[in-house]
Amino acid sequence: MDLARDETSEIENKAYRKSMDLLSDHVRKVQDAVRELVISFDDYLSGNTKNLKGKYERISRLEEEADLLKMELIDQLTKAAPGMLYREDFLRLTVNVDEIAELAQSTARLLDRLAENQWIPDGSIAQKMRQMSSEVLTTFEKLRDAVISLLLNPKRAIQLVVEVHAAEAVVDITYQDLDFMVLMEVKQYERLLVFRDLLSLLEYMTDIMEDASNDVRVLALHRV
Repeated sequence: MDLARDETSEIENKAYRKSMDLLSDHVRKVQDAVRELVISFDDYLSGNTKNLKGKYERISRLEEEADLLKMELIDQLTKAAPGMLYREDFLRLTVNVDEIAELAQSTARLLDRLAENQWIPDGSIAQKMRQMSSEVLTTFEKLRDAVISLLLNPKRAIQLVVEVHAAEAVVDITYQDLDFMVLMEVKQYERLLVFRDLLSLLEYMTDIMEDASNDVRVLALHRV
């Protein structure tokens, strides 16, 4: 009985390590997409609009590659470890992280369309947009660190989740300030609407990061 239990535990541990390897690869791929998005914001706000279509295509490829890793991880969790504990927590975390890549793709597409129409903010709005996009990347980098810590140091992962929440709160404050700034300074109604949509996409992206960090916390608590 003990031998069978030990064998089952070993199988589950191997499945956990394999799942963590795939999850780490997936998170890094999504981070690349978010980083490209931040560069896209800088190009957009600097008027380097000819680069944006290429950036959008690059983010789209990264999203597709991340999606393939997601499907491989789902296949791993479904077939290789049908009895693995915490499988649903893994799946929920994977889906949340993958949604961040999809949002990066949607945001990059919107930037390209705005650039084509020369709808580019300047001054304090542009400066604040750069700040917000950078804060979004910072939030994801903390999420990445939390995910990677899951395997070797779950207690550290729990601490990093707190940092993700703190970084998300910083983005919230910037979003509120910037949204009010847009309301006060942008007089053309169409531009007002689309700039607010753009900011909303960024803010929602960090909401998903916070949700994903909560999934990390659940997985980490199972391992401490």
